[in-house]
Amino acid sequence: MRLPSLIRGATLALVIAGFATAAYADPITFQFSGTASGTIGGTNFTNALVTLNGTGNTNNIVSIFGFAFAAPITTTVTIQGVGTATITDPTEILSSVIPVSIGGNLLPFVILGRVDAPPALDSLTGIGAIGSNAVLGYNLATSIGPITASPGGIGFIVPCGVPGSDPCLSTSLGTLSFTSNIGNTSQGTFTATLQPVPEPTSLFLLGSGVAALVGRSRIRPRG
Repeated sequence: MRLPSLIRGATLALVIAGFATAAYADPITFQFSGTASGTIGGTNFTNALVTLNGTGNTNNIVSIFGFAFAAPITTTVTIQGVGTATITDPTEILSSVIPVSIGGNLLPFVILGRVDAPPALDSLTGIGAIGSNAVLGYNLATSIGPITASPGGIGFIVPCGVPGSDPCLSTSLGTLSFTSNIGNTSQGTFTATLQPVPEPTSLFLLGSGVAALVGRSRIRPRG
């Protein structure tokens, strides 16, 4: 009987077609790295390579008034000689797109930061940043880099945890604090990596071909 194989083929085609009509967002990872010192969960680190990876997707990018925001994102911090932790505070990525003045530097900036008053995205405290004309016009939706520049790097507001000041960063390995903030002379590296999802039309054509193969796989000539 050919009927079971045809049903399987038709079902597969409908399932893949259903996926093809869904809304697809392209995952993108923003990476900042630099040398920093501080404490995480009671463990000290000094002049260690610190890497931040913030992962989001392109359908969560909002552009307004010369700025682009990507939120929510999931951010991990890897500290050389210590390990990797997930930052459990809400985080976001901001790109100035146009030059702005930060710390006396008139440059376009990309900043990964803790959201100060979630869910609002208009205030953040930087954890990783890069300031460079290489990110002029960058809207967070494409791959870029690696870009190494100063000012940039890793850091956080120093008096975190002091009564009346900002709290330190919460992570899966405990509270994270740095001994310095991102300064004008510090240097860092920034890279964004886009991972495109296949277009819906391509998925449909692929699904149709697979369904046809499944339908034919059970056909046998009769003697």
